[in-house]
Amino acid sequence: MNGRKALGLAFSVMVLLLLTGSGLAGVPPTQPREPVETSGTNASPGANAAWFVDEIDTDGDTGLYASVAYHPSLGATFVSYYDATNQQLRMARSNGLGCGPNGEWGCYTFDDDDSGADLGKYSSIAVNPKDGGVGIAYHDATNGHLKYLYFENPHLLTHSIYTIDKGITDISKTGLHTSLAYSEEGTPFIAHYFENPSGVDALEFAYYTVTNGDCGYDFAENKWRCHTIKSGEGIGQHPSLVVRDNPVTNDWDFYISFYNGGTGDLWYGKSVEEPANCGLYGSDMACYPVDASANDVGKYSSLYVDSAGDFHIAYYDATDHKLMYARELASGDGNCGVLGSAQCDEIDAMPGIYHPHGISIAEDPTGYPAIAYQDANGSLKLARPLAALGLPAGSGNCGPGDLFSTWYCETIDPYVSELGGFKYRNGDYVSLAFSPSGLATIAYYRIYTNKNDGNLVVAYQRFQNHLPLVARNP
Repeated sequence: MNGRKALGLAFSVMVLLLLTGSGLAGVPPTQPREPVETSGTNASPGANAAWFVDEIDTDGDTGLYASVAYHPSLGATFVSYYDATNQQLRMARSNGLGCGPNGEWGCYTFDDDDSGADLGKYSSIAVNPKDGGVGIAYHDATNGHLKYLYFENPHLLTHSIYTIDKGITDISKTGLHTSLAYSEEGTPFIAHYFENPSGVDALEFAYYTVTNGDCGYDFAENKWRCHTIKSGEGIGQHPSLVVRDNPVTNDWDFYISFYNGGTGDLWYGKSVEEPANCGLYGSDMACYPVDASANDVGKYSSLYVDSAGDFHIAYYDATDHKLMYARELASGDGNCGVLGSAQCDEIDAMPGIYHPHGISIAEDPTGYPAIAYQDANGSLKLARPLAALGLPAGSGNCGPGDLFSTWYCETIDPYVSELGGFKYRNGDYVSLAFSPSGLATIAYYRIYTNKNDGNLVVAYQRFQNHLPLVARNP
C-alpha cells in the first residue's frame, strides 16, 4: 500500500492505492492490461480485475511445457517449465529472488545430475492439499522415464526426486504428456502417455502407495503402483486428470480426458462401481468417445469436473483449427457424447499455419469455465461465458450462439509483428489457475519468431481499488 499526503494553503489531498488479493505477490505491473468493460453485476469475483504481463525467465530458450499452480497458504504462484537451451527442468516461484521484473521471482534448476540427460519436458505441477507440498511430474527424455519431484517444504525448496516408470523396452517412452493430481488426503496420481514403437501405446496411471507397490526405483522401489488405463495405437495422448475422494466407498474417483491418436477422437473416462471397459484393473472405469466427428479432434485436452460430477473439456480441432469446449449434460439433448450426453461447441479460431501447443481450462470460484489458449493470430486469449464477466446478453464475440455469441474472448497478450526488430507470438504451452479470490494466472511460452527462441511469461490479475480524489475547502 502506498499513500501520499500533501498539505496546501487552500486544501489537502489524499490519494490512496490499495492492492488486495493475491495474483502474484511482489511482481511489479510492467505491462498492465485494462479490464473488460461490463454493465452487469453478477460477474465472478476477480473476473474484471486488471491484467499484467511479465517475462519471468529470459535466459536462453526457456519456458516450454509450462504448468502453473497457485499455493493458497503461501499466497505464491509456482510454475514448472523446460529450459530447452540447457535441457533441464526449471521451476519459478513468486516471492522469490533473482529473476523476473526487478528480480522479485525465483527461478531454479532441478534434477541436474551432470550426466547431460534431457530432463523436464511435459511437466505438470500441483499443490498437495494435505501438507502444502508441491509436486512436479515430468519426462526424462534421455532414458524415456517418468519422474516425479516433490518439494516437502516449497518455501525452503527442500525436495526429493523419484523415478517412477521406466517403460518396458529400450525404445519405448513413458512419462509423456503428464498430468499430476492429488487426492484430498495427499496421495499423488500421475496420468501419462506410454509410446511404444515396437508394440502397443497406452494411457498409463501411477500413484504412490506405502505397501504393495509394483513400480518405482531406487529408494522409491515398490512404493508406487503403475497401471494401464487403456491401450491401443496412439491412445492416451494429452491426458488431463481429476481425482476426488469418495466418502461412500472410502476410495478414490478418477476422471480423465485424453486424445485417441489412432482415430483422432476426444475420449473421456470416469470411475464406475460395476465392471466396465478400462481402468486401473481393466474394469473399474468407463471410457468412451466424447467427440468422434470426422475431424481430427481431442489434442491438448484439458479437464475439470464440477460439483455435480459433470465434465468440462477444452480441446483442439486440428482439422478446422478451432478451440472446442465439451460439457456433460444431464439430459440426452447434446450434439456429441454417448446418445447425446454432451454438448460440443466451437469457441474461437486457433492457429492453422503453425502448430499451437496447449489449451488450459479451469473452473473459477463461482463455477464458470475459463479457457486460456492461443488464437489464430498468435495472441494469448482467455475465453469466458458472458455471465462470468457480468456482460449482458448479445455482447459476446465468440463461443456458441444462434443470433448472438454467448462467450467473450479477451486478448490478454497480443501477437507482436514488429517491435524494435522483434517479432513474437504468445500462448504456447499455456496453463491457467485461479486463486481462491478469483484472480487468474496464466503461464505460457512466448516465442520470438525471428530468432527461434523464447521466454517464460506470466500474465496475472490484480485487484486495484482507488479511493477518489478529495478536495477540501480551507
